[in-house]
Amino acid sequence: MHYILLSGISQQVIRDLEHNKIKTIEIGSPHNFLSALEANVEDIIFLTSISQEDVRPGTTGIITVIRGKQISMHRVVQKTEEYYEEAEVQRARLQLEMRGHARVRSVQCCELGEATSVDADKVQFFEGR
Repeated sequence: MHYILLSGISQQVIRDLEHNKIKTIEIGSPHNFLSALEANVEDIIFLTSISQEDVRPGTTGIITVIRGKQISMHRVVQKTEEYYEEAEVQRARLQLEMRGHARVRSVQCCELGEATSVDADKVQFFEGR
């Protein structure tokens, strides 16, 4: 099945989803932010702790359904006596619900400004290798 990819997600977040089944995460990294923008509520997405550049066939992760999505702007101000710097940063908050585990079959990737997606198979059990 075809899924939008969120990569480089911390192991702690993945464990929390496995145990608690629902978790809200905040996305700020550019490659994941573009994926979050493209995804909609009720879409099923693939999460892995592996960095985007290292996702290959055989990479494992979890599949989750998006229960809520919120895009917001944060203003960051840094000020000293010598300078004043102001920046605005967009972030996405996604409420995710765990659906299962999956293994990547192929990666459709990485045009600048586009979401990364994977073709993955749901794993019903883990094989010993």
